[in-house]
Amino acid sequence: MSATDYLRYVPRALCRRGASPLYLVFFVTERCNARCAHCLLGERAPSPQDELTIDEIVRISASMDDLLFFTPTGGEPFLRRDLSEIVHIFHVNNRAINVGIPTNGSLTERVIDTTRRILAENPGLDLHIDVSLDGPPAVHDRIRGVPGLYERALATYRELRTLERHHRNLSVCIQVTVSAFNQDVLVEHYETLKREVGVNTVFPLLVRGSPRDPAAKEGVDIRRYEDFCRLLEADTRALVLSGYYKMPFSDVLNAKRIVRPQIIARTVRERRFQLPCVAGTLGGALFSQGQVLPCELLSGMEMGNVRQADYDFKRIWFSPRAQEIKRWVHDQRCFCTYECFLTVNILFNLRVLPWVGREWAALKLAKLRHWLGGRTGGT
Repeated sequence: MSATDYLRYVPRALCRRGASPLYLVFFVTERCNARCAHCLLGERAPSPQDELTIDEIVRISASMDDLLFFTPTGGEPFLRRDLSEIVHIFHVNNRAINVGIPTNGSLTERVIDTTRRILAENPGLDLHIDVSLDGPPAVHDRIRGVPGLYERALATYRELRTLERHHRNLSVCIQVTVSAFNQDVLVEHYETLKREVGVNTVFPLLVRGSPRDPAAKEGVDIRRYEDFCRLLEADTRALVLSGYYKMPFSDVLNAKRIVRPQIIARTVRERRFQLPCVAGTLGGALFSQGQVLPCELLSGMEMGNVRQADYDFKRIWFSPRAQEIKRWVHDQRCFCTYECFLTVNILFNLRVLPWVGREWAALKLAKLRHWLGGRTGGT
């Protein structure tokens, strides 16, 4: 997509009154073939026949405005064999231009086939696939509850990186969920990923919500998270990690990835509000059985269910119940460490943009120096 495709969302982002979501997180399934200790969905396991069907999703999408960011997630989203159809629906109906899909990497062949279909069917899409690798093999498999999952996820990542070389709009990332169960091996894990896997971008997530095993969150030492993020930040500045590089404004997002962990760590340390939250205005969550929420962490604040509203998303989004929830988010100065919504909170907050701008300028300067050094070395 071009820079113009992204910039057209700015007026809606800045004038939020009566806004519909720019960022939609859609739990296409809550089924999963792993048993992750840090999973925020805990023991929820709806029956597959309760999931929204393609016909239902078409009707929901048709009732929504255009989307800047679309995240089909789970569960394990690639368990849905119609995942490529879901992405296509939102790309066509809602002009979703930036799509990010997380995966535990267990279904290598299906992930590759589905990714190929998405790319073929949506040539203008900026697609990001995030493969989870939380630590060395034994640690990762223990956290995820699946023996051998590390090797399968690594194989998926490598296949995706091969595919990435042939598609200018595909980016592949390693995602690391930081919890009490891997915080002691994060540096070792990252050094292995650099040395043996050749990673070019790594995305840290901090365990959130009410995980299946509460110890995953209760035992987190935020200093370990900060140390890990500083290491990623240093390598991003040194151009060891490329981060995003295939889409317009890539370095704005890379700068945001430097700023965001600092805000998250401050939130945890101070246990208080840092930024106004866009949940319920510019960001929303749709669950696999039709529930609409301002965000995935506000599980007790369902705005409504599209199945009970003739699949009219806006009827729910602008309902009296939704307005009540939006006021609560604003008045209570709701805060958390949820990375997805913090992306929008940061990018569309005029007070934070100078901070992002400084990091963007530093990254651009580093790239200029690198380019000039290469030019000098070649003469």
